[in-house]
Formats: sequence, structure tokens, C-alpha cells
Amino acid sequence: MDLPLPIWACEPPPIPPAALRPKRRRPATLVPGMRIGVWQVERELGRGGMATVYAAAHTRFGKRAALKLAHRAVLGPRFTPETFLREARIANLINHPGVVEVFATGTFGGRPYLAMERLTGQSLGARLERGSLDRDEALEVLIELCDVLSAAHAAGVTHRDLKLDNVFLLANPDAGGRRTKLLDWGMARILDEEDPMRGMIAGTLTYVAPEQVRGEEITPAADVYSLAVLAYQLLLGEPPFASTNDLELLDHHLRAAAPRPRAKWPAIPQALEAALLAMLSKQPEDRPALSAVADALRAARARIRPSRPRWLPPMAAVVTLPAVIDVIGRPTLPFLVTRRQRAAGAALGLALTAASLLQLFIA
Repeated sequence: MDLPLPIWACEPPPIPPAALRPKRRRPATLVPGMRIGVWQVERELGRGGMATVYAAAHTRFGKRAALKLAHRAVLGPRFTPETFLREARIANLINHPGVVEVFATGTFGGRPYLAMERLTGQSLGARLERGSLDRDEALEVLIELCDVLSAAHAAGVTHRDLKLDNVFLLANPDAGGRRTKLLDWGMARILDEEDPMRGMIAGTLTYVAPEQVRGEEITPAADVYSLAVLAYQLLLGEPPFASTNDLELLDHHLRAAAPRPRAKWPAIPQALEAALLAMLSKQPEDRPALSAVADALRAARARIRPSRPRWLPPMAAVVTLPAVIDVIGRPTLPFLVTRRQRAAGAALGLALTAASLLQLFIA
């Protein structure tokens, strides 16, 4: 006896309602032309451990932005979309030109994103790959970092992830002459708020302060330690502690004495060397305040910055012949007719040149 076939054997199954259909996953990597809300992706700018940054433009009025989109894999109970988006609040809390402006937030396929000021230039890490900075420029970068970190600490924020790749050098100074921006405040600690990274070694191991390794509470002194590591890289060419073994590197932070900067820079000003060594103290309370660090950096910059050439002030003519003053303030004698007058003029010119050079070297 033939059994009746079920309806699904001869007809296609009914389409389930939208609520029961499997959700379509958003692509992990965005491509040019894709849209995230009101933003259209132009290209990828960079990729880190927690997010990818894309160049984008507003679809209506063309505002340029950098979209920082969190990786799906990093999201979880300890790192939620709200944790990622707190960077926008931190940037506005500090409100300093050395911090990138964040002007919009949102989510894309469950992944949070920030729409930020798009910068033109390169990271400090990328710049050093092309060659070291001269010490005058390196000191200027460190002074500007002291400034932005001081503003953050005054607002109750500790960056906690200071490193070469989080320092950005602008291609052209901004209106205030600033050349440096401090990026990536996603791991920052906010005073009197729950720390989402508590108990974790949050940051890059080359720069972590000993208290971070010990699992202690993070304070602004941790940034002072990391800034010293950065200063060693910029001024001396290498960090104070290095190892291919992570455990050995962490042990160096905990126990090893910092190498004396004078071994790499024999002419380093004594006050700057003392400041760098104090910044690497194992106990946070033994490290100097950022204001004292900035003073030592400025004094070192003033000492090594080349002086501008200066000429002697105009001198009265020592001869009775008519004289005029040239464009840089030196007396000239245009009416030297006889051989004796020409010889006297030549001698006077040599004397003035020698005196000017002597003053330049003394300065």
C-alpha cells in the first residue's frame, strides 16, 4: 500500500519568519565603499590588537574621520562594547589638544566603533624605522608628552599604554605649534571608577611599570615609568630593559637596576640623567612628578640646542674716511683709493670677521 508522502517531500519547506532566520554575520574586515551608519569607508589605516582603524568620510557633508572598529574576538564579559566606548568619554574628560578628538560613537554588527579626528603624519614607531630622531627633536616630543600626560593626570586619568606606536607625529604642526598626539586611551584607568583591566598586565611588556607586573593599583606614576622607557629609546637608541623571553623581561622590570644613560650619551646633562633614573624607580612613590621631568627636559634642550649666529654690534669707524653701515651692521669703507687705504680696510675687515666668529663660538 502506498503511503502518502509528507508535504515537504514534494513541495519546498515554508520560509521561516524573520525572527527565526539565521543572522547574517558582518564581515570582519571592511572594504572601501562599505557604509557604517553615516560613514563610508575609504581604506584601512592600521590594525592593532583590539581594533582596526579605517579612513572614512561622512556621506552627507564629507567630513573626514578615522573609524576605530573593535575586533569581534576581543569582546566579552571583561571587555564589553561599553568598555570600548569609554575612550570617547576619556578624550572629552581630558579635553587637551594632545588627545585625539572623538565626535561620534556607534555599533556595527554588534561591534562598537569610534569616529575620531583623522590625523596626517605617522606614528613615532614608524618614524624611528626610518632612522633615529636628533636629540633636540626627541626632547621636544618628550616635553609635549609631559604636557598631555599632566593634563590627563589632572583629570584623574592614567594612560597605562604609553609606547612608540601610540605617539603620533603630525606632518604639520597644529595652530598652537603642537606636533605630538597621544593615541589609544582604551586601556586608561579613571580615578574612583572600577578598573576593567584590574588584575591584568594591561599594556606592552617593554613599558609596563613594576606595580603593573605585581598586580597593584595603577596610579599616574605608571605613566612616568613608561615615559622613561620611551625616553631611553628616543635619546639613547634602546629601552632600558630588553629580552626575547617575556618572563625574563618582567623580572627585569621588577628587580634589575636601570643602566646609566651616560654609557650611551656621555654628554647627557646630569640633571636629565638623574631624572631618567628616578623615573625608573621600582616603587611608584619614588618617581618624580611630571613637572620636574619637564623642567629637566627643557633645560637639556636649551643646553644642546644650537645657538643662532650673532654679529657684533656696529662699531664706530676707526678711520677718518667716509664710512657706511652694511645690511648686517658692519662698517664698510667704500672710498679706499690708495694702496695704504686698501690695506687698512682689508685689515679692518679681517679683524671684524675674527671678532664675530669668536663671539659666535663663545655663545
